[in-house]
Amino acid sequence: MATTDNENILMMFEEINQKLDKTNMQIEKIGKEPSNETIELDNDELIDEIRQVKTFIEVLNNEQSERLSELEAVVRKEKRRFDFSPTSINTMLIVLGFMAIILALTLWVSSLKAENEMYSDNDLKYRYIQMIGHATQEEMATLDTVFYFHRNSRKIKELRKQVETFEYNIKQRAMIIEQEERLKREKDALDEKFHSNK
Repeated sequence: MATTDNENILMMFEEINQKLDKTNMQIEKIGKEPSNETIELDNDELIDEIRQVKTFIEVLNNEQSERLSELEAVVRKEKRRFDFSPTSINTMLIVLGFMAIILALTLWVSSLKAENEMYSDNDLKYRYIQMIGHATQEEMATLDTVFYFHRNSRKIKELRKQVETFEYNIKQRAMIIEQEERLKREKDALDEKFHSNK
């Protein structure tokens, strides 16, 4: 919006400059044409008057040219500002920069996801080996085949379900043993109280 206003101002000053040039040329023509009217002024006085008018017009023209060049400099500074229109090179660079950042982040997230899957697989293998209590070379090869070489999602789900069931049973057994020990301690405490009261 500001650039169109500045361009309009420049066009107006150009028109003013052109009109001043035309006026200057007309004054020069009038000075060169012989006049049919009788002039009461002396030729020397008339020439001095014309020279004064001509110098005045030249001074005005120079001032207008200086003002016009100052305005052009201001307009050029205005045009150096960033333009964020869809066709602007700056906008395109920013968009490309964001696209590069998004691509880099996508690659990073996918590598983290793959690393996370690997840790999850290794955790499941460790828990499975804990469940069976031993690991032979053949069992390790079978696990590697299931997890890496010929990934079998169905088999992995079955292993995970077996391991989770085993771990749940272990927790239940631990809770039962803990309750038995607590009950035994309470029984022993009551027996001691009962024997001490007798």
